[in-house]
Amino acid sequence: MPASEALLAAVSRLDMIELCGRIIANPERNAPRATVAEVFALAKATEGLWAIVLEANLLVTALERSMPWASQDAEHHEHVVLQMAAVRDLLAFMHPIPISTGE
Repeated sequence: MPASEALLAAVSRLDMIELCGRIIANPERNAPRATVAEVFALAKATEGLWAIVLEANLLVTALERSMPWASQDAEHHEHVVLQMAAVRDLLAFMHPIPISTGE
């Protein structure tokens, strides 16, 4: 069942950074007090961010595999390698990728 118009309207008014900060600051108190709209927004954001992370992971892997390791432009090559390493470090939190067993 798709989300209702009222729920989507409530979600559109949320400040996601504020919501996340509030829950992180005091999860025992503030997480249980989250509204349906807040929980829905967090779930949609999480789903979207995971999609971005998975695509970034695939992109970095593809770049690593296609790097011309005998590049003529050593400085450019070094910058690309450093950037790939930085992205890999940022993606480290997702490894191993959690897989739902459907149980």
